[in-house]
Amino acid sequence: MRRVVAFIAVSLLLTEPLVAQCSDAGVCAIGSGGNQPSHILGARYVFGSSGNPDNLTVHSVEVEGSVSLSSSATISIHVPWVRISGPGGAVNGVGDITALWSQRVLDSPAGILFAQVGTRVATGKSNVANLPQAYQPGLGTNDLLLGVSYETDPWTFAIGYQLSRGRSDNAVTRLKRGDDLLARVGFQTRIDTLAVGLEVLGIKRLQRSSVLDARTPGNETFIEVPESDQFQINLLGTIRFPVSERITLRGSIAVPVLERKVNIDGLKRSLTLSAGVQIAL
Repeated sequence: MRRVVAFIAVSLLLTEPLVAQCSDAGVCAIGSGGNQPSHILGARYVFGSSGNPDNLTVHSVEVEGSVSLSSSATISIHVPWVRISGPGGAVNGVGDITALWSQRVLDSPAGILFAQVGTRVATGKSNVANLPQAYQPGLGTNDLLLGVSYETDPWTFAIGYQLSRGRSDNAVTRLKRGDDLLARVGFQTRIDTLAVGLEVLGIKRLQRSSVLDARTPGNETFIEVPESDQFQINLLGTIRFPVSERITLRGSIAVPVLERKVNIDGLKRSLTLSAGVQIAL
């Protein structure tokens, strides 16, 4: 019994998800989990804080699965349950589901090239309790994810694009986000049985977001949000610890190097911590 309790405790302290955290709208799935040797099931807990001035706290329990369709193709699915709380109140519920197809297109002694395509589906609610978009479990749009990644031990390089179309049904803001462009570089090394990684992720919002104009209540007039086409740089540290041939404990911490100032979509993070476990099936 003590071993079981200890295992659960370590799982919650030392684990990291299939999809890295980077305070994004989904594009950070690009470049993660490309070369999966088998079917994988994972679960994790994620804590996030937006910092000032919004002071939002995010708790998320997430289930992830990765299925090898062939020796060169993998599909991954990520399903979150989210609770967001702040000075204005709290909202919880199922968030948006992310699915990603990863296809190996080049395999050489020098490295492996993957093409990736996916989607973030608007399964989460985005208009709850008359609170703005930043408090909502879902972003309210169905987005397309595109990208390529290249793995050459011990490095990983990736470029991704998130195409966002449509407008959230959130009654307070009716937010329309711009598209996102991602560039990531990662390095991984081993210390005995531990795999330790460090990644730098840059994300550029390509267009300004737009919201309802509060000066014209009752009319659907929209205005652009100043400085919402921002650039952010995140630093992500990861650790992996295999406890058996099938079970791996993973942990991560993400912090901004260049922090977003505008948090109209609720995606800003001053700190993200994650804890979970992966099982190879």
